[in-house]
Amino acid sequence: MTTPLIVTTAVVAILTLHPIAVLIYDVHNYVTYRKRGIRNIKPSECINGGTLSVIIPTWHEQLSTVVNAVKRALGFNWPGPIEVVVVSDDEEDYVNELRRSLNGIGGNVKVLRRTVKQAGKAGALDYGFRHSSGDYVLTMDVDSLIDPNLPIDACSLMKKHVAAVAGRWYGYNRDTLVSEAVSASMKLAVDTIQGGRRVRGLPALVVGTGTVFKASALKDVDAWGGSGPQDDIYVWLKLISRGYDVDFIDGEVVGVENPRTYSVFKFQQSKWAYGVADALRRMMGKLLRSRAEARVKLDALMLLTQYITPGLFVLSSLIVSASSLALRGLVGLVTLPLLLLYGALAFIYGYIPLRHGEGGLNMYSAGRSSAMVMAMGLQVLYSYVRGLLGLRFRGWDVTPKGGLAIIKSPPIETIMLVLFTLLLTLNLLHGYLASALWAAVGDAPYIYVHYKFAREIL
Repeated sequence: MTTPLIVTTAVVAILTLHPIAVLIYDVHNYVTYRKRGIRNIKPSECINGGTLSVIIPTWHEQLSTVVNAVKRALGFNWPGPIEVVVVSDDEEDYVNELRRSLNGIGGNVKVLRRTVKQAGKAGALDYGFRHSSGDYVLTMDVDSLIDPNLPIDACSLMKKHVAAVAGRWYGYNRDTLVSEAVSASMKLAVDTIQGGRRVRGLPALVVGTGTVFKASALKDVDAWGGSGPQDDIYVWLKLISRGYDVDFIDGEVVGVENPRTYSVFKFQQSKWAYGVADALRRMMGKLLRSRAEARVKLDALMLLTQYITPGLFVLSSLIVSASSLALRGLVGLVTLPLLLLYGALAFIYGYIPLRHGEGGLNMYSAGRSSAMVMAMGLQVLYSYVRGLLGLRFRGWDVTPKGGLAIIKSPPIETIMLVLFTLLLTLNLLHGYLASALWAAVGDAPYIYVHYKFAREIL
């Protein structure tokens, strides 16, 4: 029995090592951000920024939504001319109607139609960039609400090797249980991933909407050329591999629409995980061979593997609670410190924002967000692995955030609910309390999502 116990313990330790390391990394970033914060910006330092090109990719959007986005772009606070480049992957009739709708709106507006729809949004951004003429480029989704001062504030930060400046994201819709939880937890995530890392001198992450680039830096790295589906991560890796820096503007700068249903949220996270893994597969070799600082390379690895942590922890819970039946509960006892350490770190990470109620975060929204992320962990992990292997993501489409859309998928949550409940019962009957605790932790998120979102799962 000794050998199986050692092997099982080693597997669980390996699986949980990364989630624990990521939590330590997140706690450190978050505490650093809270202690030091982001410095103030002096917009007056950007006196003559040249031409600003705003690139707006669009596909299957209402005409009025695109027109309103163009109007918002033309209203940005900028000391020079503004050029708006709309890149559509829609049919010719739609594009012609869009051109008519934008005729006479004022400013320099280009409406381009891609006949070859390669690389999705990344390809559209690259196409728009190569048809733009600005000294600075701002990427913008049609449903984003961007602070009009973002371009001029970003220009003020573009000193030395700063090639891009990203604005803080915030969720502007809180009309369902899902969107409310995602919006509330987004502040903690951005404080950690953007604010904390930037305070530590690491390059902020390029985001898909609400990032201002130097056109010269984009040309230097071939912009989005050769990109995969995750446009922001791919161009970020290209920039930092060339030694460029990325800065960050704090505050409510870029309002984004969050998913309103659990199934759409799961689809969005699976897409993003696939895209991140695909970018990692394409670019990590180049990054590791580059002259970027070792801590920048390590940070990139930590940042781009965060998507797998919930799935790895669920797998650990499953292995412990299942193998304990054959190993008389010993594996649960031996690995219990790992579970307690993970739980303590998660408590520490969530305690400070919960204590202060920041971003509307409370026990209910925090618990709901955590449960959803853990329950979809295996599907997200599966998508991530497919991205690493270069396998196609099936059903890739624009995430349907508007309305109460439901995207049907195999009921993995139901299978895991039955399995964990069975293992929990058996471990309790045998008196294996430590292993039962592992099973209970694994079971809890599946119980919750069935309680709240059964119609979307079954």
